Amino acid sequence: MKKIFFTSFVFFFVAFFTIWGYLPSNANDKITDEIELDFFEVHFPLKKITGPYFINKMTYTRDDNFLHHKFYQKFDVNDCYVHRDIYPNIKRLENLLRENNLRAVMYDCFRPHEAQVYMWNLNPNPLYLSNPNKFGSLHSRGIAVDISLANMDGVEYEFPTPVDSFDTKSWHNYKCSDEEKVLCQNRDALKSLMEQAGFHPIKREWWHYQKSGNVSAYPLIKICDVKGATCKTQK
Repeated sequence: MKKIFFTSFVFFFVAFFTIWGYLPSNANDKITDEIELDFFEVHFPLKKITGPYFINKMTYTRDDNFLHHKFYQKFDVNDCYVHRDIYPNIKRLENLLRENNLRAVMYDCFRPHEAQVYMWNLNPNPLYLSNPNKFGSLHSRGIAVDISLANMDGVEYEFPTPVDSFDTKSWHNYKCSDEEKVLCQNRDALKSLMEQAGFHPIKREWWHYQKSGNVSAYPLIKICDVKGATCKTQK
């Protein structure tokens, strides 16, 4: 009886570790195949913004922008990314949104330098667009976002102008009329939330917020050298 038990135990032991030694390799291969690594997070110091308090409405993936056509697809940009250094600010913003029952509408985030070149070639307006041949855009460094607010049902709040309006009404110091009062209140509420989260506004665009402090330390992020033939910068 003991011999039979011992033989059975040895057989079980050998079979167990044979299977154990075999499965992990194949299981890991299967898991690796199923996990799609994020190109931008793998190759660049970027982090994707997701979650129930953020609405992805990236302007340049749609036709309703100031260039009147979508073009981020030329660079395979479909989602909102920021530099890892300001991701803690995004998490702070997320907490503030939760506390106030609000959602953030993300109109633009990381913008490849090549996309900035594309935009500049079509509309070289230094008043509202950073010259990529000089300092370049903070979006192309991953440290700026274009943003507005919505309620928890996703209904967007109204502001003095649409995003990317090249109009003095888009300035932070624009004074709303009595009829427009709620528009400026929404603008000021957004500004308060973003400043609490550690972001800095600029005077001409109510929707644009960026990293505070020294921004010149962040290099422009160029993606086409890595992406290769799929990256198109022509008009």
